[in-house]
Amino acid sequence: MKEQKVMLSVVSLILEVSSNNDDDAKKKTITTTKIMYNTLLNQPRLKEYWSALTELGLLEYDTTTQTFKTTEKGLRFLEVFGELNQREREEEQQKNKKNHNNSSSNV
Repeated sequence: MKEQKVMLSVVSLILEVSSNNDDDAKKKTITTTKIMYNTLLNQPRLKEYWSALTELGLLEYDTTTQTFKTTEKGLRFLEVFGELNQREREEEQQKNKKNHNNSSSNV
């Protein structure tokens, strides 16, 4: 389960990095080097993700400019993934707060 979460986090990071550019249409793409730099993953490892993400339609590769761009489907994935992460954080905070209150009342 933890490995899947790590994998989804890496996917999310790649898509986020590939979409976090200025509003200028020319800058809505990102080079492989910038993705490697921003994700701290090596190229062989990233190639596995790039292949899967392009096959799933979450990421596009432009052979002329040799750049990546997050697709609308990829942006939707980021939105849903962000919402799920937010919910998980909130549940964890509630759980920690409840545990803290229980331990305080035992003192």
